[in-house]
Amino acid sequence: MNTIWLKIAAAAVAIVIAIIVVGRFTSSDKPEPGPTKSEPPAKTRTFDQTVERDKKLNEAPKLVEQPAESPAPQPEAQPAQQPAPKPVAETPAQQLANRPAGVVYPSDIKGPTTLYFKPMSEEDDIQAQQILPYATAGRSIGRLPMGVSYGLMNKACLQIEERWPDSWYCFRAKQMLEEITTYQDRYAQMYKITPQRIDISRFMKRRPGTEARQVEPIGR
Repeated sequence: MNTIWLKIAAAAVAIVIAIIVVGRFTSSDKPEPGPTKSEPPAKTRTFDQTVERDKKLNEAPKLVEQPAESPAPQPEAQPAQQPAPKPVAETPAQQLANRPAGVVYPSDIKGPTTLYFKPMSEEDDIQAQQILPYATAGRSIGRLPMGVSYGLMNKACLQIEERWPDSWYCFRAKQMLEEITTYQDRYAQMYKITPQRIDISRFMKRRPGTEARQVEPIGR
């Protein structure tokens, strides 16, 4: 009797060992789960890029020492397009596309370019430094997916344009204003962004009392 029970126990042990061995071989064929390398979410990358762009927009262009007899190459003004007769008035977006002769947009700058701005008094410079961040912050807020408008940015840009039209701050304002018109045509109408408003041709010519600064295109 004891011999029979011993045989049964031995057989049970053998079956358990066989199950364990088979289980190990089966699991070894499957790759063990390990730490996965996840891409940073697109929103994080976009936020980082936005922060970097805001930083560049808030920076003053570098001063350039340039002799009077050798002016730096400037972006060429786009020739005026001959608009066909239209039964209705052009929309602001169409006006931007059909720019008048001699108008130069900030996006026409494709590389390091020397522009000419009038230096500001210390008091005006401090005030402009306080307003420009409102424009860059308003630009970032407007790009949020919640559909917030660019009203804050436009208001700050308008103040800069009216108070310091010959400064590099005004050039930055024009850059931001042109940029938002590339997102949706309706922004040109909402914020009255005309070709004349974002024209930078005045900064391309050396005028009395101006200083040369080098600007570079800022990617969207």
